[in-house]
Amino acid sequence: MTPDQAAVRQAIAANQQAELLRELQASDRIIRNMLGLLSVSQRLVLAERNARDGLNGSEVTRANEREAVIKRAGGVA
Repeated sequence: MTPDQAAVRQAIAANQQAELLRELQASDRIIRNMLGLLSVSQRLVLAERNARDGLNGSEVTRANEREAVIKRAGGVA
């Protein structure tokens, strides 16, 4: 691989990472908005379904885990 090819690959990877970070940040906002609309009983059902699907986290929507990944990627949650 030439230096130019390596630079192109690195640029593509950086663009993909930036795109994934933006999508994760948008998803985080959507999840937080949705959670604000749920009743307590709806939140309990959500927690049960997440547990059933092996998506347990520090809270119902795994906000802390998502925030940590966003920060590690250089974003703001």
